Amino acid sequence: MFLLTGGVFSQETISFETSESYTLGTLNNQNGWEVTESGDGAFLQNQVVSDEEASDGVYAFKNSYESSFDFQWLPIFGAVKSFDTPKSFEDFTFSYDVMVTESNGADFEMTLFGIDANDDFVPVAGIAMEYRGFIYTIDDINYTAAYIDGAEWTPNTWLHVKIEVTATELKYYLNDVLVHTRSNFTSVDIVGFNMLHNNYGGDAYYDNFSFETGTLGVADVADSSTLRVYPNPVTDELQITGIQREQIAQVSVYNLNGQQLMERTSVDALDVSRLSGGVYMLTIVTTDGKTHTDKLLKK
Repeated sequence: MFLLTGGVFSQETISFETSESYTLGTLNNQNGWEVTESGDGAFLQNQVVSDEEASDGVYAFKNSYESSFDFQWLPIFGAVKSFDTPKSFEDFTFSYDVMVTESNGADFEMTLFGIDANDDFVPVAGIAMEYRGFIYTIDDINYTAAYIDGAEWTPNTWLHVKIEVTATELKYYLNDVLVHTRSNFTSVDIVGFNMLHNNYGGDAYYDNFSFETGTLGVADVADSSTLRVYPNPVTDELQITGIQREQIAQVSVYNLNGQQLMERTSVDALDVSRLSGGVYMLTIVTTDGKTHTDKLLKK
C-alpha cells in the first residue's frame, strides 16, 4: 500500500510484475487471486499471468478463451480479487488498462462488487468491452447493460478505464475523458473486483490496476496535463518537465509497502540508478501544495 502524508490518501497498484511477486502461469492463488472453478475442484487453466502483452512493464493478466468449454450465456470465466479490507463507496477511485484482441468474440466485463444487507453479492459498478466494439456499463443490481453513446474499443489497442465511486454518483472515464455518469445504485462498500468473459472467442489483457481511497480533491492535485516524467521505464535518470524547477518543493520515491526510499528538493531530474529493478511510486509536491503521483518502473 502506498500512503501519502497524514494518512489522508492511500493507493494500491497491481501490475502483475515479478517485483510484486507474480510469476508466469495461472493467476490462481497468486497474491490472493482466485480463478473460476472448472469442476471437480479444479480451476480453469488459461487465466494466466502472461508476458505476451503489457501496457507498462513486462507482464499482464490474460483473461483468455477456454477451448475446453462451450460459450456461456453470461460472462463467468476469469479471475477475482478480494480486498484485504472493504473500500468505502463514498470515496473510491479504480483504474486499469485493458486490451481486447478481436471483435465478434466474447464480451469482457470488469465489475466492482460488494455485499448487501441480505449478504448477497451485488455489483457496485462495472464496465464491459462488448463483442461488437461497443462499451457498456452495469447500471443496476441485475447487471442491466447501459451502452455509452459513441464509446467504442479497437482490437489490439490499449484503453485506459477509470471509475470514480462516491456516495451519490458513479463516473466512468475512457482515456481520461468522462463518458458516463449515473447515481450510485447500491451504496455498499466494495469488497473486490473481477474480470470475466463469456467464452465466445478472443482474449483480453488487463494491466496497471490502481485503486485509491480518501482521494485528494481536485484543488490538491497538480496539473497532470503539463507535468511529465520520463523515461518510464527508467534506467538511470528520470526527467521532470512541464514545471519550473523552483516550483518543485519535494520529489519522493516509495516502494509498494509505503516506505520512502528517496527524497529530493527543488530538482528537475532524479538519479534512480541505485534503485533495484521493480515498480515504485513517485510523488512530486509543488510549492503551492499540490501533488502529482506516478507509478515508476525501474529497469
